[in-house]
Amino acid sequence: MNEDYTKGKLMENKHLLRIINSISDGIVVISPEREIIFVNETGRKLLKYSEGEILNSRCRTITNTSKCGENCPLTCALAENRDLDDVEMWYTTKDGNQFLSKTRVLLLKDEEGNFVAGVEIFKDLTFAKEIQQKMEEEFDFSHIIGESRSMKEVFEQIQMVAKTDSTCLITGESGTGKELIANAIHYNSMRKEKSYVKVNCAALNEGVLESELFGHVKGAFTGANWDKVGRFEYANGGTLFLDEIGEMPVSLQVKLLRILQEGEFERVGSSKTIKVDVRIIAATNKNLEDEVRKGNFRNDLYYRLNVFRIHVPSLRERKEDIPLLVDHFIKKVSKKMVHKNLLGIEAEALSKLMSYDYPGNIRELENIVEHGAIRARGSYIKLSDLPLPLIPFKIDSETKLHQIQIPLQSLEKELIAKTLEESKWKITKAAQRLGVSRVTLWRKMKEYGLAKAE
Repeated sequence: MNEDYTKGKLMENKHLLRIINSISDGIVVISPEREIIFVNETGRKLLKYSEGEILNSRCRTITNTSKCGENCPLTCALAENRDLDDVEMWYTTKDGNQFLSKTRVLLLKDEEGNFVAGVEIFKDLTFAKEIQQKMEEEFDFSHIIGESRSMKEVFEQIQMVAKTDSTCLITGESGTGKELIANAIHYNSMRKEKSYVKVNCAALNEGVLESELFGHVKGAFTGANWDKVGRFEYANGGTLFLDEIGEMPVSLQVKLLRILQEGEFERVGSSKTIKVDVRIIAATNKNLEDEVRKGNFRNDLYYRLNVFRIHVPSLRERKEDIPLLVDHFIKKVSKKMVHKNLLGIEAEALSKLMSYDYPGNIRELENIVEHGAIRARGSYIKLSDLPLPLIPFKIDSETKLHQIQIPLQSLEKELIAKTLEESKWKITKAAQRLGVSRVTLWRKMKEYGLAKAE
């Protein structure tokens, strides 16, 4: 009787059945005897069965999920007398392949409260999971280039704050890679499988920015012809990255403060309060303490944002990372210039890059390397390939570094050895010429086995 009841309810509305067959999620209805009494078109295709093959079969023989048996989600739902959400498990298709799903389990009951059927709603998340893993690998902090002490400290801070839900403020000059740090925090956090939404506060005017962040309702202003979901709602459960937070108008800072304090806001033109659970990461190239003193930034908001601060050093503060960055950018640009056989950079060109202060930081260095790669006629970027007006260069010694065409690590060793010889092995002078600290130079000398001949 239960089976007939359920089938009747499913079939009595043909329009509803058509809708069920057209949705992108798979749906399987299972009787109390654990037989499949209905499957929609998406479910049948996901499981790779032909029409008519599934009905009246034991559910375990068709879905063969990783939780079949003692951990059967339908059994668990019945034991707890409630629906289940986001049950992660693998389904096995007819041809033996598997796909990952986060399944919803519903209990169907008749008018008297008797269990008549269970429903599994599932979709193939394998591709999405692969994309997620690729994103995690791409934004893993270990892929951020840098071996200097200041960058190692940044890596440690990322590890610390990523494991929490705390608000994070990232500071540093333009072009230092603040967005990369924000990416690394999210994709190494507990929210990595949830939404990650980015907003550049400097890119939009006040009215547009308010609508983008908080959304609006139809008729809220001229041109608001429909309801709009804001970025905070999209980021619910995940992370919102607010870049250039120092550019946010003071009028909007009040609403942001309320979200940080209460986790709630209203859309523009609405009085309905919306609750959200969002982790906020903010970044700025401004000195927010100065902006507070000038009245451009709210003092209370600053303290709410500044729970955990990560300062990203400028490139001139970590010049010992330049050879690594140059090597990375050459490899990156060589993938776009397949017609060239780019292998590296000559010593004199690298020495020139080491001497520059980079007001545009890493972004500027990358552009300079790409410029040199475009002009390079051989496999190595030469001094003459660099945009000379952009890179003033002074040579303390009359002796110039000779050009070599070898891998970057060997090039660095040769460059250090040559500079030490020209500086008559005076560590302070050599370190100054190389743009690194004495400690870093000593470490590199030990690493490469460089010592003054007796």
